[in-house]
Amino acid sequence: MSNVYKALKTDAEFLMAALSQSQIDILERRGDLAGCTIDCEGPIQKWSPVSVKVADAYYMRSEFEFRMILA
Repeated sequence: MSNVYKALKTDAEFLMAALSQSQIDILERRGDLAGCTIDCEGPIQKWSPVSVKVADAYYMRSEFEFRMILA
């Protein structure tokens, strides 16, 4: 996982990442895997106030951190 990233939190940040087709890393926030990268499949396909779709899988925004890879 790259050390240069931007954590996505707002709808505007998700829009920017989706339009730029940036690589997204997904990290778990809670549980046994807290802080671990769950997925790094590709760009954001869709998002809502509740969830984000990356690589045909949906992730809850409240349970995962989404990082846009910058370098």
